[in-house]
Amino acid sequence: MGEVAGTPTWFQSSRWRLLVDEPRDGPTNMAVDEALALGCDGGWSPPTLRAYRWALPTVSLGVNQSIEGEVNLTACRERRIPVVRRPTGGRALLHHRELTYSLAIPILRGSRSVLHDYRWISHCLLLALRRVGVAATLSRGDHPQGEAGGLCFLSSARYEVTVNGRKLIGSAQRRFTSALLQHGSLLIELEHAAWSALFPQGRDLEARATALRLLLGRSPGWEELVEALRVGFEAGAAVSLEPGGLTAKEESVVQELVVKRYGTTEWTLRR
Repeated sequence: MGEVAGTPTWFQSSRWRLLVDEPRDGPTNMAVDEALALGCDGGWSPPTLRAYRWALPTVSLGVNQSIEGEVNLTACRERRIPVVRRPTGGRALLHHRELTYSLAIPILRGSRSVLHDYRWISHCLLLALRRVGVAATLSRGDHPQGEAGGLCFLSSARYEVTVNGRKLIGSAQRRFTSALLQHGSLLIELEHAAWSALFPQGRDLEARATALRLLLGRSPGWEELVEALRVGFEAGAAVSLEPGGLTAKEESVVQELVVKRYGTTEWTLRR
């Protein structure tokens, strides 16, 4: 597998960090993603591909998304499912049996569009899925945004990863001054009952979304998926991924973001 068409040439000799993270709570997961992007933006963090999980099933919201009418907070409380607001856009989803990825990389100011970067990152994800035996494709954006209401997996924007028209990976992106953050969820299993209870439109999910277990008849293990992700991005972006952890500065920024933003009710429930 060679370099994906359209991958920026300035990546070709790059070395990126591969951060295979421990399960964390929602506020910490979101704080880590933003800290990595801030580090790339400020020049004190390397380009980083992160693979992570959630300590508890968690609902996340897009940065500007309203909760009213889109998430059943009563059901979340009854099921003890916390809610967090992401630093990126998009719509609500339940993070549970999945692999979540994030990519934080520096970008040349004004060099490329959001859609351009979304496309080549999705190509890397396609290569990763091929590694585990899934022949996915990129959506043309067949479902209008309004159809999905407040739920991520009910529609596929252009260049999102789908299988037979059903969404497998939901992603969102944010641009900083000189950095890009994209993160997303690769569904391993899909619990329709939970989604239906937590989201008003969750009952429609079965016709619009899919998961690895449904496609493969098995649930791939964590190590298998992380290795596939590594192979996909190394091949697709023509980079070398080297394992590493968070720096002391990054850890400090994470804690500050949790306290001042992601762990606060004001941020999570803001209108």
